[in-house]
Formats: sequence, structure tokens, C-alpha cells
Amino acid sequence: MEAIVFLNVDIGSEDRVMEELASIPEVKAVYFVYGPYDIVVKIDAPDIDKVRSIVRERVRKIEGIRSTTTLIVAKSHTKSAPPRA
Repeated sequence: MEAIVFLNVDIGSEDRVMEELASIPEVKAVYFVYGPYDIVVKIDAPDIDKVRSIVRERVRKIEGIRSTTTLIVAKSHTKSAPPRA
């Protein structure tokens, strides 16, 4: 099961928060973004209970995170990279 988590973090804590997020095994990608959120995280877990546990027990406990919004992916399509010449 995939989930996308949008984070708002304290100013100046972005790099440290990203490093801590990246250390969580189920976190597959961490992005610093511009817009209404500061960081976007992709989580891959076996089920919704594990997603909830990761967000509640790992992500939200990282110092500097002010808020989270979690989206559960209902369906996805991954585009393959074109072959290199």
C-alpha cells in the first residue's frame, strides 16, 4: 500500500527532517517542494495499519514537523524511463 504524506516543517529544519525521514525503511522517496507544503514523502507499507503506525509513531515524532496530511494511494501507474541511446 502506498501513501503520500505532505509535511509543513519549521523554517530551517528541512534538511534535518528530510534526513530523518529518509532513514525510515518504508519511506521510498523524500522531496523538498515549493508550494503550500514543504516536504512530500512517499511511503510503501504492507497495509493501512502499518501506514498509520509509520505516520503516527515515526513521522509525526520528528522534531520540526508542524503538520502532516496523508493521502492513501487508491491506484497508481508508473511510467517507465525511456531507453538510453
